[in-house]
Parts: sequence; structure tokens; C-alpha cells
Amino acid sequence: MSNDDDWRKPLPDPLPYVASVPQTGWHFFQTEPGASSDLARKGVIPTVATGTRNKQALPRVLAQRLTTDPANA
Repeated sequence: MSNDDDWRKPLPDPLPYVASVPQTGWHFFQTEPGASSDLARKGVIPTVATGTRNKQALPRVLAQRLTTDPANA
């Protein structure tokens, strides 16, 4: 596997606290890196700023959001 496809690697179990946005997008939604960035920009993938331009995804927060039923919360 080339370095260009690193974002396709599955996330480990248990989920890490932070991961790259493309890798998180692939893990949960099977999206390409550009679409994953769009989801992060729209707030679908939660992120934390790690620099002036860098963001890391929060896969544990996303997993919790996807497993919680808003009607029962």
C-alpha cells in the first residue's frame, strides 16, 4: 500500500481519541478525502484544531453521535 492510500487503513479497535479526517471519513462513511473534508467543514465529522490550518477528527465522538438515537436522548 502506498502512502497515498494511508487514509484507507481501518481505524483500530478501540477507536483512538484523534485520527486524520480522511481516515475517519473512510471508516464511518466510505468517503474519499475531499468528501471527508467537506463533512468535517459542515460539522458532520467533529474535529479539533491542532494548528493554524490543521484539524484532527474525533472518531469516538462521532461513533457516540451515530449510535445515539435523538428521539430517545
